Amino acid sequence: MRREVHGQAWKGQTRILLSLAWPAILEQLLLTTATYVDTAMIGVLGADATAAVAVNSSVVFLIVGLLTAAGVGYSVQVAHSLGAGEWNHADTVCRQALLGALAVGMTGMLCMGILSRWIPMWLGADVSIRADASRYLFFYALGLPLQSCLAVFSAVLRCAGDTKTPLLFNAGANLLNIVFNFFLIFSPRTAALTGQTIHIWGAGLGVAGAAIGTALSGGIMGAAMVFLMFRRKGAARLAWGASYRPEGDINRRAARLGLPVMLERAAYSGGQLVMTRMVTSLGNIPLAANHVAVTAEGISYLPAQGVSFASTALVGQAVGAKDPEQARRYSTISGVVGLAAGVFAGGLLFCLAVPLSALFTPDEQVIALAADMLRIVAVSEPLFGLSIVLSGVLRGAGDSRSPFFIVLLGMWGVRMILAPVLLYGFRLALSAIWIAMVADLMVRGLLCWIRVKRLDWSRVCQKQT
Repeated sequence: MRREVHGQAWKGQTRILLSLAWPAILEQLLLTTATYVDTAMIGVLGADATAAVAVNSSVVFLIVGLLTAAGVGYSVQVAHSLGAGEWNHADTVCRQALLGALAVGMTGMLCMGILSRWIPMWLGADVSIRADASRYLFFYALGLPLQSCLAVFSAVLRCAGDTKTPLLFNAGANLLNIVFNFFLIFSPRTAALTGQTIHIWGAGLGVAGAAIGTALSGGIMGAAMVFLMFRRKGAARLAWGASYRPEGDINRRAARLGLPVMLERAAYSGGQLVMTRMVTSLGNIPLAANHVAVTAEGISYLPAQGVSFASTALVGQAVGAKDPEQARRYSTISGVVGLAAGVFAGGLLFCLAVPLSALFTPDEQVIALAADMLRIVAVSEPLFGLSIVLSGVLRGAGDSRSPFFIVLLGMWGVRMILAPVLLYGFRLALSAIWIAMVADLMVRGLLCWIRVKRLDWSRVCQKQT
């Protein structure tokens, strides 16, 4: 009887995890689809346009990491509060999250906007693409305050057990982004429809149009998300008459939880900046191929990202409820699902390398080179998926430092050492960067597994009281 009850607990928790994970997976799929369309639209303009966006990718990733860090800092507190049944405290955390999101977004906008003129030059961008690259960064930065609200409250809602609302809002942002890009990137043109020629308006802004589209779509949906949080019923919501004065304890804890996430992104992005500089030195074709391959690879870890969001919420609520057995089971189930998802994703990347690359550019040289890189990285996807999911488990447990140290070791202790050796010593060109990436991702997966395996869940639950 006890074994039967134990088995039912595992099955029940697996169903709960998957029910929370699938909207998050679909959300990530839609996000990646929009990124694919975005890259393909820019790719029509040529390899130089793709390279102008590619050279900024590590900086944009760092800024997104800043928004993610704010989301983790507040959302994990919401999960712990709801697990403990403290609904009023969860609402207080949400109000502080609004202040934090706006502060982070404004800081990112000012820093990125001011430095946009020089960042592409510092990254070694060719003179031919610097102007476009600078314009892209500047206009992208303008949407950050409201994009920050979208990112933070999406994380809060996921940790409150609502993964469907973030799906709808982020899907809306992606759809708007595609529409804006269609009109802002290209010049006026004609098209044949049912035998008739129609005129299509276009701003002809090129790369800058793509950034404006992203800023507008994220800003609109960010404002809509804040409005929803005021209209939301139940726990984890905003209220008009409540106090919005800064709460020191909540914001300090948000900083403790979020700062390691930011440092994790900074460590990764810092390494990516150096990697981008290395790739840039190879020429515009390898730079464009690298960007295409990185974009195409995004599909591989969508399931793991979705499971990671769900595991953060469920582990966090179990910890808040002081239930170590439930937290342990969620961590184990999440790891198994993440590993399986990585195996599937790796096979997908390897078998569909050429068609995936061809989605983003018509340039045959770029397609062939990007496909080769996807076949290389496919080997690491199982352990990469495991690391993504278990990082979510650790954050739900209130440990956001371990993922930071693991990324720091993987990026700077493995990739940063191996890449220049392979690039300059063995003359492996772009392959050197991706082989070093594979080594980094596999080390990360193993280290995350070891860290979660050693967690004392009873102690974790007591610590979060």
